[in-house]
Amino acid sequence: MSRWNDQFESHAFRATWSSLKTLLDESDLEKNGDELAIKEIARLKKVTAYVDSVLAQIDPELMPMAHLDALNTHITNCLNQLNSFISNQSIGHLHNANTNIDSVIVLLSQTPFNVFAQQKGGLAKAAAAYAETLDQHLIRLNESVDREIEAVKGNVTNIQTTLSANDKALVDLKAQLQTVTQTIQKQTAEFNTQFQSSEQARAVKFDASATKLQEKADKEFELLATKAGAILEALGKFHEDASKVFGVVVNTLQAGAYSSYANEEKKTANILRWSAISLMVLGVGVLVVPEVIKIVREWEAYTLNWMTTVGRIPYSLILFVPAFYLARESNKHRNTEVVNRRRELILSTIDPYLALLDDAKGQQIKLDIAKGIFSEGPQPASDSAAGESANVIAQIANLVKQVKGK
Repeated sequence: MSRWNDQFESHAFRATWSSLKTLLDESDLEKNGDELAIKEIARLKKVTAYVDSVLAQIDPELMPMAHLDALNTHITNCLNQLNSFISNQSIGHLHNANTNIDSVIVLLSQTPFNVFAQQKGGLAKAAAAYAETLDQHLIRLNESVDREIEAVKGNVTNIQTTLSANDKALVDLKAQLQTVTQTIQKQTAEFNTQFQSSEQARAVKFDASATKLQEKADKEFELLATKAGAILEALGKFHEDASKVFGVVVNTLQAGAYSSYANEEKKTANILRWSAISLMVLGVGVLVVPEVIKIVREWEAYTLNWMTTVGRIPYSLILFVPAFYLARESNKHRNTEVVNRRRELILSTIDPYLALLDDAKGQQIKLDIAKGIFSEGPQPASDSAAGESANVIAQIANLVKQVKGK
């Protein structure tokens, strides 16, 4: 035997091919009865039978080793796809397996020798393998159908037995229902008789009880109406007294508020007045104090310098102007204080006066007082004071102009 024969017989594709055929010969390769998967497996068996007939005619010394390596690759891929199909029963793996076996057919058709002499026999074997696969599927299908038929027969027998027992039970139940029906009719008649007699006795007792309760309710209602009338009268009196007290309290609170406003205005007016006095004193001091100091120092030789004295007027004017303004603002706050004092006096003394009058006249007086209080505004400053302030400022301004002219 030559070394080419040894390499052909010992090549890895021979073992891989044998494993592929063994796997395809297993009867439980397809477990779900899928017709498409059965056809895919039958086609794989057909191709393996055909490839076996071709391999039987190959002359190992004319077969390149590169073809054997390529055949081993495709056969290994086909075997892996079949193992994946066995694990998850996905038909896609069978499609991939047939694709790889197609590559095996293509490689064998490219062998450098003529192998068509036994082609007819090889095709016959391939067809027989395809038919055998389909026959095995039909046998398994028939066995499965027979088992299902036997199971159905057993279930039918069990159902018939159960129906017979149920029929017997229904007969017994019918007899029991007739007995129960007769008993219920008898008890119903007795119940109706007893109910009618008891209902008549209850109606008599109910009418007597309802009459007694109605009389008692009428008495209780009269007593309650008398008490409610007294309570409402007392509440009306309490409401009238509370209204008077509330009015006095409100007037007192309002008078207190006006008193507080008057005190604030008085405080503000005093502050402004003393501020104005202080500024006026300072203004006079700016004009007079330097001359007094000069008289003290130069008693015998003292001479009044009118230009120097008049020159101090602008400085004193800086103090006199805000002093006049503060005096005017103080007068405004004083007028507001007087108004608030008058409102306080009216609100604090109105209730004793109105207590002696009837309600209509009292309400009219309250309305007139409210209009007088809420319609009057702050008292304007006296025109004479404003005129005097303006006159003083005008005189000071004229005096400054005369000094500048000299």
